Parts: sequence; C-alpha cells; structure tokens
Amino acid sequence: MKKIILKLSLLVTLVVLVKNIAVAQTDNASKPFRHIVIITFKPGASPDSIKALDHVYQDLAKSPFVKDFEWGVNVSARDPNTLKHVYNTTFASEEDMKSYAKIPEYKRLFQLSLPIADDVTVADYTINK
Repeated sequence: MKKIILKLSLLVTLVVLVKNIAVAQTDNASKPFRHIVIITFKPGASPDSIKALDHVYQDLAKSPFVKDFEWGVNVSARDPNTLKHVYNTTFASEEDMKSYAKIPEYKRLFQLSLPIADDVTVADYTINK
C-alpha cells in the first residue's frame, strides 16, 4: 500500500511540475522580447561605413516582426574616446526575433559590421515588468 501511495505521489508531483513548466514557457512566449546590440567601432572606421550600418538597422526596423526600435551613440563619460552605437530592438516574442533573423537583409548587418567593429556586445531577454 505504501508503494502505491508513493508512486501516486510521485506521479502527481511530476504532472504538476510538467504543467508548471508548460505554463512558464507559454507565459514567456507571449511576453515582449528585447535584442540589444552595442558595437564599438575600430578607430579607423569610416563615417560612411558606420552610417551604412545605421541605415540597415533602421531599414530592418520597418519589418513587421519589429515592435519598437531605437538607436543612439554612446555618450558615457566612461568611454570618452570610444565610438559606440547602441541598437535596441523590441519584438512581440522571442519567436518574432527568430523570424526577423531570417530576413535576407539581416545578413547585411554582419557584412557591414565585421570589418569596422572592434567589439560587439549582444543582450537578449524576455521583458518582465
């Protein structure tokens, strides 16, 4: 009898755990997703190359997958002699970001940024409020 009760308890615990995981995944799938890219440019990067990269980001922001987009130049006193651009893209979900990354123009970001980028930092996260 004790073995049956133990097995039933384990089964109930497993069912509850699986249900909670499924609910958590569903909740995250419906939450907005943010993709932040910070590019530190090489000292010799041409202004025209940087502008071309900015334009590709701005054009990609018109994609139906993008919920919001903003970008700017870093003005932190910590990096007075370093040129950094920050690109902040918000999607309705992580799935939308994955679809966005399949847009042919998205590959152009890498073609333009690799020759002029000294460093690239990326942060992706589900937005919690």
